[in-house]
Amino acid sequence: MNATINRRDAHRIILGPNFGISFTLKGQVFGEVGITNISAGGCFALIEKRDAGLFERGAVLENLLLHHPELPKTPILAAVCYVQGCRPAAESPELVGIGIHFLSVDDLSQKLLDAWVSGAMERVNPSQRLLG
Repeated sequence: MNATINRRDAHRIILGPNFGISFTLKGQVFGEVGITNISAGGCFALIEKRDAGLFERGAVLENLLLHHPELPKTPILAAVCYVQGCRPAAESPELVGIGIHFLSVDDLSQKLLDAWVSGAMERVNPSQRLLG
């Protein structure tokens, strides 16, 4: 797969529960979607299985916002790279994971995101880093 489309070679940071995103997909607003990791080029989000049919590969996510005080607040245009079924715990609702690639980020926000990811890579325990 083309590295410009699937940037799985990027360093990703595992995130805690206080990180999320919101976006619009096919006219439907998704707010406070949890993300489990992030890189300078995308993130991995968990959505409810009942919504999974909307998230085919290549689906465009408009006005994606990163919900964390340290991350840029400018809307991002993104796309679904892949969809993966998962079930984190028996008592949790069934969730589906989606790989998200950032298609269009303004220059300042990209610099801020690059710096945040680089700084996080230096601060975190090596076990919290995902490589490719």
